[in-house]
Amino acid sequence: SLIVKNVAGTSLLNVDNSTETTAVRALKVLYTEVTNTKITASVPSYILGVSRTGSVEINIPAASTYGSGAMLVVKDEVADRGGSHILLSASAGYSIDGSDTYILTGSMPSISLYSNGSNWFIF
Repeated sequence: SLIVKNVAGTSLLNVDNSTETTAVRALKVLYTEVTNTKITASVPSYILGVSRTGSVEINIPAASTYGSGAMLVVKDEVADRGGSHILLSASAGYSIDGSDTYILTGSMPSISLYSNGSNWFIF
């Protein structure tokens, strides 16, 4: 087990071996701003914020690259995409909920994905 406290004695991080749980007082994850028309997500990206207007394509790497239990969030940060979309494409041999691609449309949509090490799933 591991416990990390601040100077006031407040627990900030608690890893419990007996229950195999981790408690974090506040969580900050890696944010990547998407400004190009085409990118490939990369480890350790967790949140991809799409700020580019117009259509954008994001290649989602192999689920095995991220590993089992990894999560990835894609959020459209543009209020009016003007009829364009965000296309997610799975790496060759992998899928997103059984499909090669997934399209985000509408007003500022988002998608949360997790990997089981073999494929990506929406949750």
